[in-house]
Amino acid sequence: MTENLFLLPLLWGNICITMNTKSSDSNAFINSSLQTSADGIKSQKSASSGSATGNLRNKCALKPGHSLMDWIRLGNSGEDLSGTQGRLTTVSMEELSKHNSRNDAWIAIRGVVYNITRYMDFHPGGVDELMRGVGKDSTQLFSEVHAWVNYQQLLNKCCIGPLKKIVKVQPDLIKHLEAKISLKEGELLQLPKAKFEVEPRFDWIQKLNDLTIYVYTKQFCNPGFLIKKMNGVNHVEIWILTEAGIHKFQYELHGGVEWPPKDLKMSTESGKLEINFCKSEQHRELWRSLGTHNIKKLMKSSCEEEIFIDFQVIKNQQFNHDSHELVLQNKHAILIVPVGYHVTLGLNWEALKKDYTPVPAKYLSCMEKREFSTLNLLIKKYTPRQYFSSRLSEQMEDTCLQISMPKGNLKLLSLAKHRNLCLLAAGSGLTPFLGMIEHLLKRQTNRIELLYLFYFNKTSEDIWCQKILEESSKEDERFKFVSMLSRDSDGWDGLKGQISENLLLPLVDKSCRNPITYIAVCGPIGFNAKAEEIVKSIGFSTENFYVFQG
Repeated sequence: MTENLFLLPLLWGNICITMNTKSSDSNAFINSSLQTSADGIKSQKSASSGSATGNLRNKCALKPGHSLMDWIRLGNSGEDLSGTQGRLTTVSMEELSKHNSRNDAWIAIRGVVYNITRYMDFHPGGVDELMRGVGKDSTQLFSEVHAWVNYQQLLNKCCIGPLKKIVKVQPDLIKHLEAKISLKEGELLQLPKAKFEVEPRFDWIQKLNDLTIYVYTKQFCNPGFLIKKMNGVNHVEIWILTEAGIHKFQYELHGGVEWPPKDLKMSTESGKLEINFCKSEQHRELWRSLGTHNIKKLMKSSCEEEIFIDFQVIKNQQFNHDSHELVLQNKHAILIVPVGYHVTLGLNWEALKKDYTPVPAKYLSCMEKREFSTLNLLIKKYTPRQYFSSRLSEQMEDTCLQISMPKGNLKLLSLAKHRNLCLLAAGSGLTPFLGMIEHLLKRQTNRIELLYLFYFNKTSEDIWCQKILEESSKEDERFKFVSMLSRDSDGWDGLKGQISENLLLPLVDKSCRNPITYIAVCGPIGFNAKAEEIVKSIGFSTENFYVFQG
């Protein structure tokens, strides 16, 4: 028997599609009443607006071979849709205005310019509708017509670069401002820092037996997520952790769902999260709506106390001669840590705590398959036994540990303009780079050309994840893994030495083919300080140098 399918295409407007239905009643029900609003909660029909906004009368018939799936296939074909060969280019308003024709169409949305020439025939609203916005900043027009559409993902391969707006100030206005501003000698004018807070958006689709909730944030905003199962089969909380605070969405779903979720996918580039739930057996039908929800915002500045969640140890085993791998899980919550962020671990609510960066599951030998519901840690064990790491490595299975909300300040947007990067890790300082490497090599916007990882250790026995990192280097020629030892080690034929000016200077030489333009470092305090000293001595821009602290 085939299932009823009710799909709300996220990128193609709110069109109800019914496929392989079992009864005419289902057809009538879907086609007449199921329209989902921007946040996917309330069920109502779209009002006529005179534009392609989800009103079926305003949709245009697309040519054969111009469906959403055809557009996705074209984007994955390798064709240069942006016309820039994958390089980000800053665009002025003057340059943007020149590209305003059917065969040369650029558009700016929320500060980013896209070449939509090839997309014209794929737009459900028709070419004329798109032509209203070409050659100019169409943010307001887009917000009026398609505010819910995840345009970053739809037009990802068409991205040209940021829009540069230059405002000309008249001389008489400058004189007026000078008269208004009176500063003492040596005093600097302090201007408030502009900050764009991310406002998460939701959508959803369903089949007869399952449903998927989509959470949209913003490209490269590096969000974290906490998905919690509350009391009752239909109560779920989704926390979105942004730089400024926490957005808490509390859902009372139309029906029950099974826990844990069937699947979970997170894109660190687009900031999009997909959560797939199986419906409870007694609720396996087409729902009229997702349910109801309320929203709470908690700003970081208002948090008087740190938030901790209990996690159980489900696996704890030796990783190498002085390290352990620890797998933690909460049966009622899933925590997704942003790239490069860490969490604070506590033991039995004692005052002593320590920070650790979770790593992807593939780097642990005890994880045989991908597992999205666990926190995976590599713990270097220090002696004596009283040390926190030593006590942590001795924790038995089912022991309860306290985990904080993610902490950090790595901005993926600051990496987006760089195509040649160098990561410097020492010892357990490797951990934040493991997730960072995955993000950078998968990044489609301004694709990476060269990514170095220099990994410094004392002996070969100290090297973490060597086999996987070497395999990754072989599989992707853009990734170069270099391991260096500071002491002699039996059978070692690799590089020996420490971080030095001689090592970094050739990499940043602007005369070479792919000069490094961004450097990040993580290791002991002395290692970090030495790296910073070298970076300054070779004249490398400190704005493009990042140190992981802690």
